[in-house]
Amino acid sequence: MSRTPWLSWRLYFLTIPIDVIVLLLSSDHASTGSNDFFNWFILSLIAHGSIAPVTAIALFFTSRANSWKAELCALLVLGAVRGVAIDLGVWLLELEPKVSFIYKVFNSTISLPLWFIGLALFVESRRQFQQEFEALFLRSLRKEQTTAAKQSSALGQVHDGKQIKQLQSLASNLAIEIEEALNLPTPKINYAKQLEKIQDLINKKLRPASAELWNGSTLSTPKLSISTLIRISLLEHKLKAIAASLLFSPYIFIGLNGSQGWQFAIIQTLLATVLNIVIFMIYEMLYKNGLLNRKSANILIMGSSFVIPLLTILFILPDSLFWAESDATKFFYQLFLSSAHISILLGFNLYKLLDQYRSTVLANFEQIAKGEEIFPFSNADLTASRDIDLARYLHGELQAGLIATSLILERAIKAGDTNLANHALRSTVDILNQDHARVSQSRTSSPHARLEKISSGWKGIAEVKITLDWIDDLETLVLNDIITLIDEAVSNAIRHAKASSILVTGSRNGEDLHFEILSDGAGMTAKSVGLGTKLFNELASNLTYSKQGEQNLLKFTVSS
Repeated sequence: MSRTPWLSWRLYFLTIPIDVIVLLLSSDHASTGSNDFFNWFILSLIAHGSIAPVTAIALFFTSRANSWKAELCALLVLGAVRGVAIDLGVWLLELEPKVSFIYKVFNSTISLPLWFIGLALFVESRRQFQQEFEALFLRSLRKEQTTAAKQSSALGQVHDGKQIKQLQSLASNLAIEIEEALNLPTPKINYAKQLEKIQDLINKKLRPASAELWNGSTLSTPKLSISTLIRISLLEHKLKAIAASLLFSPYIFIGLNGSQGWQFAIIQTLLATVLNIVIFMIYEMLYKNGLLNRKSANILIMGSSFVIPLLTILFILPDSLFWAESDATKFFYQLFLSSAHISILLGFNLYKLLDQYRSTVLANFEQIAKGEEIFPFSNADLTASRDIDLARYLHGELQAGLIATSLILERAIKAGDTNLANHALRSTVDILNQDHARVSQSRTSSPHARLEKISSGWKGIAEVKITLDWIDDLETLVLNDIITLIDEAVSNAIRHAKASSILVTGSRNGEDLHFEILSDGAGMTAKSVGLGTKLFNELASNLTYSKQGEQNLLKFTVSS
């Protein structure tokens, strides 16, 4: 799973309302009636539409660079283009700007990236929480499966689907054919024919079966709603009000300086920033002294950040220090500032949640799930969970084992090494004769044995070393996910990058387990999304790839 980009068509469309509101309420132009407001509304749509062609060009390059620096440069260019479009629209519609052509371009260049990046962070936060939420849901399903299986002694009836029965039959039949071939005198064994049969089973039966099982399995996972994230972010944790106020202050100054002058801009910026910080400190002190709970303190902080500055502007601040006499203008000005301040607070707190308080969000899982009335788990969800586990096993462990033996057999054929060829065929028979439905559910081998199997399975093809200092005291379900990802990553490095040396290391950091897979071979190339990609998207909370000299470095994180 790669990071959420700061530039995308989704973000382009989501920022349209922001563009309209900001341009309508901006102080850098004069609006004397409904007709003026309508013209500025039309101009905001035209300005946003003007960056669409540039967005398409920018996406072409940023998707290849995959760098936040490239995306930031692209956003700055988009902001400048939008500023030029606004200036041209002002001239065509004969509107009354209060700032120069250059200043409007500068203002737009600074503003637009903030909208895109802010929305991207929010989308990223919700996406990552939802991903972990779904992983936790699936783990709960697996626990329910295990309990149900023990109570009913039904493990022997793990899967009775027609497709898996057919695949099991084909695997058993091929195992019998290979055993019959191995009973022949060595000169009469057609190794090339056996290799072709193994590859046909992988490509024509195993891969389609795993894809069909995976794509046909749908879980009724409860959604982590936007309202839930907002509630947790703004009402259940300390607000990052000081940081939000300081970040917002340059934006206020730039917006007012061009039209009202630097003295007025400084006064309004200081007024908004100081009041927000003082309000926050007062209510935080009341909270720390036990006079307010967290929810009440946060509500009062956000409410007072609107009411107190508004009363100050209406009744205390001299009229000479505000550009308009209308109380309605003052009201909407403060409403805009307070809304922007709360939006920045939301962004800061969501980012903090994502970094430090993920467990708080996930602790609401059972409560949210019960609210969706999904407990006890439905038979459909239990079946879907079983099918997903089977699909992962077929795509990962079984396929990797057969590919490894087929590569060894292919190498033996080219070298004329009949002993190695016979060993590869015997290993293939052992793999094929397993009860695949049962193995996919029970995972009877110890984690150490399964990881050793991954290393030894590629012996003769690649040297695979896996460190085990991270493995102790982990839940079985978490270990299964980790081993599945390691198996997939090692297999991909060997099959696609032709790696001959692979090192897998892991470490713990709180609730997270971080893994690095360093391999030689060709670099990773962009491919269509397959089951391997889906596997990492579902099980890993973070995924990055980079080159480290001549080596390939894959990093991923799994939450325990």
